[in-house]
Amino acid sequence: MSVSPRRLRVGAIALAALVIASSTACSAGGSGGNGNGGSAKTLTVNTSFVLKTLDPGRIYEATGLTAVHSLYDTLLTFKGSDVSKPIPALAESYEASADAKTFTFKLREGVKFSDGTALTADDVVFSLNRLKNVKASPAVMVSGLTVAKTDERTVVVTSATADPNIPVVLSMPSTGVVNSKVAKEHGATDAADAAKSDTAQQYLDTNSIGSGPYVLKSYDPSSQVVLEANPNYWGTKPEFSRVVLRNMDVQTQKLTMQRAGGSEIALDISGKLLEGLPDTLKTSAMQDTVYFLFLNADPAVSGVTANPKFNQALRAAIDYQGIAGLYGKGAAPGAGLVAPAYPGALPAGEESKRDVAKAKALLTEAGLTNPTVKFNYPAITYKGVDLGTVATKVQGDAAEAGIKLELTPQPLTTFLDEMRTGKMALGFTPQSLNYPVADSLINNMSPGQATALRSGWTVERADPAVVAAGKKVTETLDLAARATAMQDWQRAMNAASPYLVLASNSSTVVASGDLTGTDYTAAGWQVDLAAVGRK
Repeated sequence: MSVSPRRLRVGAIALAALVIASSTACSAGGSGGNGNGGSAKTLTVNTSFVLKTLDPGRIYEATGLTAVHSLYDTLLTFKGSDVSKPIPALAESYEASADAKTFTFKLREGVKFSDGTALTADDVVFSLNRLKNVKASPAVMVSGLTVAKTDERTVVVTSATADPNIPVVLSMPSTGVVNSKVAKEHGATDAADAAKSDTAQQYLDTNSIGSGPYVLKSYDPSSQVVLEANPNYWGTKPEFSRVVLRNMDVQTQKLTMQRAGGSEIALDISGKLLEGLPDTLKTSAMQDTVYFLFLNADPAVSGVTANPKFNQALRAAIDYQGIAGLYGKGAAPGAGLVAPAYPGALPAGEESKRDVAKAKALLTEAGLTNPTVKFNYPAITYKGVDLGTVATKVQGDAAEAGIKLELTPQPLTTFLDEMRTGKMALGFTPQSLNYPVADSLINNMSPGQATALRSGWTVERADPAVVAAGKKVTETLDLAARATAMQDWQRAMNAASPYLVLASNSSTVVASGDLTGTDYTAAGWQVDLAAVGRK
């Protein structure tokens, strides 16, 4: 069975998003509060913008996903922080074939777009085909799908390969359904050449044509995005008539939340930055990010890191509890490559543990005496943690076992460029998923896949047990059994892969105490704006 081509935000991709953030984030004006002269009808959301577009067919960045989730409905969705099982949205029900290739969705009756026109199966087909054919970043999620209608209320989605995660894919904001008639009037097309012929992005950046609980009022990707309640929304009306997303650096977010009067949220305060916040604020967090080292498995790059005994020695040398402590509240020692927020994570008790004596014995077995390795990392602060602080801790831990790591901090773009060459002996990076399917890791991190090859990890250099464990995951169609197979895959990876998981860390929503429904979600949109209410 072939592996699905769907990808994850891992390593270079996760960090590349910071390039966007660093070029747009600034201190927002105003004095905090609700952003609308004290009106209880306005919800203010402070976040460091990672935003390129609000076009569902092209959306991929965090801020855009948060907004688009409230502007466009999808066939299915997730409720609150639970990403274990999609629930009905535009589709009131669906059926999956036994071979996990055909998914039949029955559309809800009475759904209208924001202009009052009825949503039809044709709109669903157009939107999904446009997403696929525009071939922007999110298109990879649907590249193997075909979509058709059987009647005005029934849509059939067929996957070229068996994939029980299709319902999850169809919950993502990029699969949001647009008003196809209006979209076509403004340059949208779902034709095979849409990548060249579709010209609707400019219109969709400033106008929303969905059926979601909010409509787009204004869009300034450097300053703020304003949403207003959709008067024609088919579902439960949102409590706030207006939502203002403000571009604000994380330190200013913290200062703003410390004096927030009410109806305000911050999306980027996490880890150590949570310290010192007033007890009147409420937080919701999930461990959705994993930080790991990658050792090059190519002897031509580094004979030291390519030595399996050295790999295991470095694993044994690290103080994982101490590493987790550097991240602050919401962090935990490393266990596996799947973050605890997702099905398939390793259970509590399997976190990595330090054993310096074992590390020294393994170095002796490897025939290495005081080995020296160049250790590259991006000189940035990520989710409130200076990665240099973590790298220094790793260096000190390794030294106690007789391993010398030469710290090599690099500007982010330099680090990314060098990592892509596959010539980095030892590196350090975070990993987060762009949609809540943990087994998408196999598409990148198994031997021979894109991320693995940046570490010189070919199938020929891999333990056959690791290859077999990954194959078992892709061949398992029952989701519960697949999650168990993912745990076995991670155990095999911990035993014989070039990845060394240091810690998992949380993303956090910080909200004023008057709010409800501010659950952080690892589904991609961070917080469901329409679910936020007031006590």
